[in-house]
Amino acid sequence: MKKLLAVVLVFVFVLSGVSASAAYVNVTLPQFDVTINGVVVENENRQFPLIVYKDITYVPMTYYDCRYMGLTTLWDNDTNTFSVGKGEVTAAYRDYIWQWENGKTHRADVCEFNVLVNEKPIENSKEEYPLLTFRDVTYFPLTWRFAVEEFGWKYSFDFEKGLCIESDNNYPKKLELPGISGDMATDGEYYYYNGNSGDKNVVFRVSVSDTSNPLIIYELPVESMGMSKRAGFTEREGSVYFQYTVGHSPIMSTTHYRKINKDGTVSDELPPNYQDGKHGYSEFSVKEDGIFVKGVNKYVDSGTSFTFEKDGIETVVPEPPGRVRVGRQRNGLRVEVSMPACVRVFEGKIYYTATDLDSGKDSALYCIDTETAETKKLIDGVCGFHVFKGWENKIQKDSTMILFDQNGNIHRYTEETGEIRDIEGVNGEEGLILHSAIGDYSVITVQKAVGGNRTVVKAFACYASGDASVNGAVLLDTTVGTVVIRVAESGKLCVYQYGEAPGEEKRLMVLDEKYYQPIFCSSDAVSDVVIFGDTLLYRIGEDSIYKVELE
Repeated sequence: MKKLLAVVLVFVFVLSGVSASAAYVNVTLPQFDVTINGVVVENENRQFPLIVYKDITYVPMTYYDCRYMGLTTLWDNDTNTFSVGKGEVTAAYRDYIWQWENGKTHRADVCEFNVLVNEKPIENSKEEYPLLTFRDVTYFPLTWRFAVEEFGWKYSFDFEKGLCIESDNNYPKKLELPGISGDMATDGEYYYYNGNSGDKNVVFRVSVSDTSNPLIIYELPVESMGMSKRAGFTEREGSVYFQYTVGHSPIMSTTHYRKINKDGTVSDELPPNYQDGKHGYSEFSVKEDGIFVKGVNKYVDSGTSFTFEKDGIETVVPEPPGRVRVGRQRNGLRVEVSMPACVRVFEGKIYYTATDLDSGKDSALYCIDTETAETKKLIDGVCGFHVFKGWENKIQKDSTMILFDQNGNIHRYTEETGEIRDIEGVNGEEGLILHSAIGDYSVITVQKAVGGNRTVVKAFACYASGDASVNGAVLLDTTVGTVVIRVAESGKLCVYQYGEAPGEEKRLMVLDEKYYQPIFCSSDAVSDVVIFGDTLLYRIGEDSIYKVELE
């Protein structure tokens, strides 16, 4: 149906530094509803409202509106050119509500600057429905040519629903979780989240299919200062756990761990953070390659005790001499990392990084042989490591591990011979040290500047050949915000910037579980991210939750 709708949408793109054209036209506000990707646009108080010109509807799309509809934009001051086209970066819908009410008639300018649509020039003076600017924002008409052929959208109009537009990108949908005030999690059937009930913080549980009636399943304690605690959530093997800490320092605090059962009841998963008169008790566990590993720190300055379960038999591992505690330390400074992230299981061996608290030296790489339950220190000066899995070539059999040392350099390690060699093309720029490396078939590296805020995230897709002679693709290079890498149980990888990052286009990326190719990119500044299976949840601000089904 290649007919021009009587009502046509136009995209509004924010332009800075563009002067208004001398030619202007009179526009009005539409007298019907407009719905974009299921969201009804509130026109009366929108800073960039829909407008109508020559019986054609123009809809404003700012930076976020463009990304929400699957478009990317660029303004070139040197050539006075505005470019718009299909893009891979999306964003959540913004309503742009402001304090003033829009009048019924307005004046808009006809664009006189250069315009490219999917790299093709537009002669605006010859357009029957020209591009307009209104409140320093560019408007595109939604003709069949622009909407369908250039942008790939679908649209329809009837007198009951008005104008409905649906873009073909994987845009985020807002998820209503009543009373949310903190972290969240899901097991695929229910959402769990921190919330408020009166003056108390609680844990809510609500069905994924109907989020209108959340139930309180746990009330968090109130401390002596009158502040109620908040819970942090983790997902493990399809179950959801949460923990909260009472107290104000590692030696004067107690961490409580709870498991949420399938029926919504809550049970103690781990003993309270107190034992033998000392604070600091903690436990962690890792299940990999059919072996369940459990680590126990009896108090804040104790070594880590290990047990493991293999073929249904639990074995206690004799502790090595001294106080060897799981973790990472570089150049005398402790690296903030979770203990499970320091442990990997591969071919019947448990590898981990740990620090000898008595010597104070930087962390080393240790190995527990599950056949003998013996622990051996392999290499000193290892800040982190990564074990490869799933390869079928000779290099995998001879060399399955990479290490990064206290200086941030990456090495390939062969346990059978003890050989350590550098990997070409990975150790990167001067002034950057490796912070972490993740992956099996491909590897993601995170490098941080020495004494600065710069963070560089790269993907190396050629490790499976045993080398990385090709420079890694840069996923993120930023000096703003804190970069977080999170691995889901499915193996999908999430890279995002925590905090404000103005001007950054890709603030959130989800990568596939094998080759770490981007499957979702967003310019949203997020404060919390959850991946369960193929479902992505993330939070913008305090309580705006968005959901994406990953394709």
